[in-house]
Amino acid sequence: MKRTSLLIAVSLLVFGSVMTSCKKDEVTDPMVSVMQDDDQTAELYDESLKEVDDVTLSSAPQKSSANFAYQSNSGSGTRTVETTFSGDTTIKTITFTNFINGNNENGHVKNGVIIVKIIGNQLQETFKRIILLQNFTIDDILIEGKKEVIKTGNYTYSVALTGGKVTFTDGTTYTREFTRTRTWAEGYDTPYYIWDDIFTIEGEATGVNRKGNVYTHTITSPLVIKNACRWIVQGTIELTADDKTAVLDYGNGDCDNYATMTINGEVKEIRLRGRR
Repeated sequence: MKRTSLLIAVSLLVFGSVMTSCKKDEVTDPMVSVMQDDDQTAELYDESLKEVDDVTLSSAPQKSSANFAYQSNSGSGTRTVETTFSGDTTIKTITFTNFINGNNENGHVKNGVIIVKIIGNQLQETFKRIILLQNFTIDDILIEGKKEVIKTGNYTYSVALTGGKVTFTDGTTYTREFTRTRTWAEGYDTPYYIWDDIFTIEGEATGVNRKGNVYTHTITSPLVIKNACRWIVQGTIELTADDKTAVLDYGNGDCDNYATMTINGEVKEIRLRGRR
């Protein structure tokens, strides 16, 4: 009887050791979470810009100097746009109330205000937009900052974000500032329909991540963004935080939430957060 009890005890000990070993092997590298946070932050700013594009680029330029307002009900909730004019500047105040864009499959719920100041339009030589986020949330995540978009050439734009800050629902924050080049790669032949647009993005970003570490985010191969897709579909970034560096590869153009991440020469597949 004692011998049987001893054998059972040894078996349980061995089994427990194996299970512990397996759990240790399954521990995720902390940089995976850091990279997922970085991608989600990029997604939130991309999503806010899509809303601005949908309002400011999806109709022919207004030639009237009269102020006017309209409400969009494409989807659910409301998105109200009030347009005013000041000299050569068009000012659009976009107010969101539990708004889900019916043209966008990701289901993000938006609340708050975005103010857009526009000079010229995307088809003219001069085009400039200043985008101000005011108490603007996506899925209750607060997104702050000022984004300036300036046309620098045919289908090419300089985009700068200052004062960028994302406050997640758990109270943690992720700050971001960047200067990037945004190239309109496809869809420019249908300038007032944004959902067939494809852009490439180049540049870098800096800030402090949710863990309190300073980071640098460098695009090493141009990112490809399709307005019709929930996720970045191609390109690579190098992320350095807390003296660690990882490379994220978004793949070869497929619209999915998988990417590969390289850390210390080891390549692993990860799932991206959020709903693009």
